[in-house]
Amino acid sequence: MKRRQFFRQVGSATAGLLILPSTRTAFGYRANERFNLAVIGMAGYGAYHGFAEAIHTYRNVGYTVSCDVDLRKAQKVYDLWDKRAAEWGSSSKEDERRAATEHYRSLAEKHPPLFADYRRMLDKESANIDAVVIATPDHTHAVIAAAALQAGKPVFAEKPLTISAHEARALHRLAKSAGLPTQMNNHGASQPGFRRGLEVIREGIIGDVEQVHVFFSRGGQNFQKPPQGTQPVPPELDWNLWLAQLAWRGYHPDWINRIGWRGTSIGELGNFGPHAANLAFMALDVRELWEGGSTPIRITAEASEVNHLSYPRWERIRWDVPARGKLPPVTFTWTHGNPPDYAPGSRKMLSQMLLDYGAAESELEQLLPNAGCLIIGSKGLLATTSHNTTIRLLPATKFAEVEQRKPLSTQPSGGHYKEWIEACQGSGVTPISNFGYAAPFAEFLAVGSLSTRFPDESLEFVPATGEIMNHRKAAESLTYDYRHGWTL
Repeated sequence: MKRRQFFRQVGSATAGLLILPSTRTAFGYRANERFNLAVIGMAGYGAYHGFAEAIHTYRNVGYTVSCDVDLRKAQKVYDLWDKRAAEWGSSSKEDERRAATEHYRSLAEKHPPLFADYRRMLDKESANIDAVVIATPDHTHAVIAAAALQAGKPVFAEKPLTISAHEARALHRLAKSAGLPTQMNNHGASQPGFRRGLEVIREGIIGDVEQVHVFFSRGGQNFQKPPQGTQPVPPELDWNLWLAQLAWRGYHPDWINRIGWRGTSIGELGNFGPHAANLAFMALDVRELWEGGSTPIRITAEASEVNHLSYPRWERIRWDVPARGKLPPVTFTWTHGNPPDYAPGSRKMLSQMLLDYGAAESELEQLLPNAGCLIIGSKGLLATTSHNTTIRLLPATKFAEVEQRKPLSTQPSGGHYKEWIEACQGSGVTPISNFGYAAPFAEFLAVGSLSTRFPDESLEFVPATGEIMNHRKAAESLTYDYRHGWTL
């Protein structure tokens, strides 16, 4: 399809659309009628794996409307549906034949209406949409989620929920006002090991927690200059809509780097922080600091260099979190850098910590993978994986009789996507990563990322007010300017 034909068909919108709340909401859904999803960012991880290839796993759910600024991403989904319709339609497995008949054949033969601009989609199709899935590039998660909530739609959004502190605070406020089911996609939180980890920490099995070490070994991209020159925009891409609220710049393919640039991401901390730090942030009730009080979180960063354009080769960020009720103060430390280390010296320090808690030398590689977290209590250590899906308690002999694989009292989950779908359909269960939790977590990470612009300078951030009290330049960086026509 020619570019001009494509964008004429999908209704590429002008700026400043007025999106009115719809009379159709998730709570108007009846158990015997189809629940209609709008999917924005069709080939993003959560949209593709959670819905494009899994729509048949949900009860009475339809992939009804779609939105993407890049026709190449839409085509990837269409190719999947074509393949499913052909292969599963003649499968020897009854469940696959049924899925082909009930979903993939019709999706392949007649694609859902496709829009380039989510604002136009919400304006034109609101009456046909019950809820919205967002799996676009990181910088557009917040603006789209805000528009969907303002239109009265429940939202499932990819991590990181936002790329700035002010966006997180705005979504927190909107979600509270809307009262709709929401979920951020840090899907490890719905696994049995994660939920057992919550119980172990909250029940005091490892004692009072005063240290959390989150680690990731990949290294920042540390670009020294922006892409040079401009190139022709690919015919399948609407570059203006890809930029969304960001300041205009000419097209260059190197701008489309999900975690490389300050202006479009919060780097690897936004990529793996929502997974690896999630268990500790949730179990230790850090979110409670957003409910009131004036005691700040003190944040200090070290970095290989200062880079205001991109992210340094390595970084070490420390949050000194004050007491929450009966829970003592706790330090969170994020160490990230080039393999085989995290930040310089971190692997050696974490290895010694594990040895001190009884780990064998032969276990260190398993306990210190590419990404993960160590949670240190007064009675023991909890080691967990990149997505917090499994836990390991040390010393092993001390905790040999403690269940570590499945929750004993915490609500089980049918899966992160299904949990949200069922909440939209009236299950009465609040999704575990709802925006009331996920937005403060996103703000915690965003301010941490911000601190690497000012290494070796302590920032005092007050969660209840969203203010940095002691550093004017850092305070000014909590927000950024939006282009005309784009709002939260």
